[in-house]
Amino acid sequence: MNLDFEAAKISQKILSKKTNSNSSDVENLVTKTLGVLQENGVYACMLYLLSQDNEISRCVVSGLLKILKSIDINPPNISSKNDNTKLLEFISNGICTNLDTLFLTKQLWEQTLLYARYGAKASSKASKEEK
Repeated sequence: MNLDFEAAKISQKILSKKTNSNSSDVENLVTKTLGVLQENGVYACMLYLLSQDNEISRCVVSGLLKILKSIDINPPNISSKNDNTKLLEFISNGICTNLDTLFLTKQLWEQTLLYARYGAKASSKASKEEK
């Protein structure tokens, strides 16, 4: 499986779902999320996204969870804010307890967020040039 390709596909889905959001808002959230992931890890990244509670963060959470299926990790389905506890338990018990899984998840999420950030930046630049 080509995980780089999967990261690119998921980043495109994240960008396509940002229906009511400005590209610079997406770029800003994704950049901050990437910083949290790199500095504090997978669990902190998910905590940060859940604390934002907006359309963009929900799209990013959905994308990051979806890409886990590429590496045979099946996250719980999330349909409401009440599922946040279940999601965080999954991250801590299902990902953070195994170092190989943790490092692979972190690397995959970093790649996805990088692609989403640059995609949002390109989209923002294109919309400015149209004006």
